[in-house]
Amino acid sequence: MKVLVTGPTGAVGQYILEMLMTTGYDVRVLALPDSMHRINFRDRIEMVPGELSDDIALEEALKDIDIVFHAALVSPPPAMKPETMNAVNIEGTRNLLKACAGKIKRFVLVSSNNVYAPHRSPAMWPLLDDALRQAHGNPQQAALGESLIAAEDLVFEAAERGEIEYSILRPTVTAGRKCPFIESMVTTILRNPDNLEMQRRMWDMMQWSHGTDIASAALLVAEHEKAVNQCFLVAGAEPVTIYDVQALMWEVMNVGKSDNPYAEIASRNNMGIPKFEPRKLHALGWRPQVGVKQCIAEVLGRLEFYSSAAIKMPAHLLDE
Repeated sequence: MKVLVTGPTGAVGQYILEMLMTTGYDVRVLALPDSMHRINFRDRIEMVPGELSDDIALEEALKDIDIVFHAALVSPPPAMKPETMNAVNIEGTRNLLKACAGKIKRFVLVSSNNVYAPHRSPAMWPLLDDALRQAHGNPQQAALGESLIAAEDLVFEAAERGEIEYSILRPTVTAGRKCPFIESMVTTILRNPDNLEMQRRMWDMMQWSHGTDIASAALLVAEHEKAVNQCFLVAGAEPVTIYDVQALMWEVMNVGKSDNPYAEIASRNNMGIPKFEPRKLHALGWRPQVGVKQCIAEVLGRLEFYSSAAIKMPAHLLDE
């Protein structure tokens, strides 16, 4: 069976590609020409340079393809103008779906939990797979949510016309090699470990999803008969606050010590109630494998603070 991955260097796409290398699939990727040198496993896959606006590249990329993993979408945190997000998420998905019509077995779209209406009160938890969709947040966040909802709607419409079968994944905050939100949080804690109340209110309760776990969900739904034309929330098992992140950072940076000064405030601020519950994936047998502590260790490793006697770090070192 032959599969296509779009966005193979992205936060999720790179993990989908990595996991596909452990299977018997023949793999092809569609990637921007200036990103080709960053694609892993180049000696084992087919590569087509091009954009989602390039009909010729799409035709070449989709030749004899059975399954498409569409991970080339802008996802949170938004770092682009709304026009750019619309061009990538809406028009790019529209072009890809048009090229796929009647040719493939399954279209797997990697969307985001950003499409869901806010569930800020614990009385509304857990949020489930088919919860109401609603763009929200500041203007840029709302624009991102609108573009992702529009991309999903294009998939729904193509399925209603009988052109494709689909599975849509809606991951929570993505952890892994590309996780700007989590890196920003870790850096904030390193800079100002004693005053996190504002960040606690801003970032609320979280349940991260590691790229590896999102990829395993993508491969699962790509062929599962019960995943046809279904939407799936993807979320880690651990509800965490910024205080939990701080306490876990201390554990990673102080191996062998047990006098964690942040453990008590972390415990006091976490009710232990899951905010997200991916029931549909659980019903298919999926379970997240990468915990929050490992996600934090990866970020600290990239920041070169994997081992330290103290959680505080001079701000000027973080700016280098």
